[in-house]
Amino acid sequence: MTADKRAIPFNYGRDHVISYPVTASGIRTRVVESLDGTTPLVFLHGVGSRADRFIPAIPGLVAAGYHVYAIDFPGHGFADKVAGIDYRPRGFAEFIGAVLDELQLEEVIVAGTSLGGHVAARLACDRPDLVAGLVLIGTTGIAELPEVNMVAPEGVADGSVSAVRKKFGFLVSDPAMVTDAWVREESMINSSAGARDALLTAAGYLNSEANTDLQGDRLMRERPELPVLIVWGEDDRWTPLPMGRAAHELLKGSVLQVMPGCGHAPYFEDPDTFVGVVSDFYVDALRRTGGVR
Repeated sequence: MTADKRAIPFNYGRDHVISYPVTASGIRTRVVESLDGTTPLVFLHGVGSRADRFIPAIPGLVAAGYHVYAIDFPGHGFADKVAGIDYRPRGFAEFIGAVLDELQLEEVIVAGTSLGGHVAARLACDRPDLVAGLVLIGTTGIAELPEVNMVAPEGVADGSVSAVRKKFGFLVSDPAMVTDAWVREESMINSSAGARDALLTAAGYLNSEANTDLQGDRLMRERPELPVLIVWGEDDRWTPLPMGRAAHELLKGSVLQVMPGCGHAPYFEDPDTFVGVVSDFYVDALRRTGGVR
């Protein structure tokens, strides 16, 4: 990754999107949507994160022909944070399916990172009408997550400035990316009413179901034709690269792309390279199949 790429601010691309609330299954969330583009591409974030994290990649993705949506999971970002929500991957998959129904979307490419990849893989099997391709980024839910790499729920749920700064320092490869403005925004959102309890619950489920709700065999059995791109940061400390290689071995026909100089959020750390990786993969998939499906 070059120095100029590292210098991209955390809020780069926000003038290329709109955002609005959507209520599905009785839960209100926020959708971030690109202003232009054609092929629908839906982003799902990881535990403790939110839709904003993908925005720096959106200008490049739009230029490559994608119409991008990013969605806050319940309990995250600007979505509802109330008791009674199912914060398991299966609950999130059901909710995202309902949001896509509200948006009248189908046959989309779903790109999920970490927990979001787990949810995306489950959604591809639970709702095959909705998912025409997958991009799994530093994903859980395919290969086993080593116990030593399981997130500490308290660390995810702590919205204090010091805890957020520590989390970001672990998230990205280049510590210079962790700016005061980015830390303050995250701290304010993850300290909002209901956020702590929601994030504690979601992180707990991430750990308990990361290896008991694996979707790799199911994807191979139910969606063997599905184009699957696996993207991994070479320096990922949350979900280490051996997990990416194992996921690639499990998902026959998948393509693994390792992004050097990146940690757990390669789409955020090096948006230009990430855009090229995604675009090249799906251009090739279209050429081979005559369509994404």
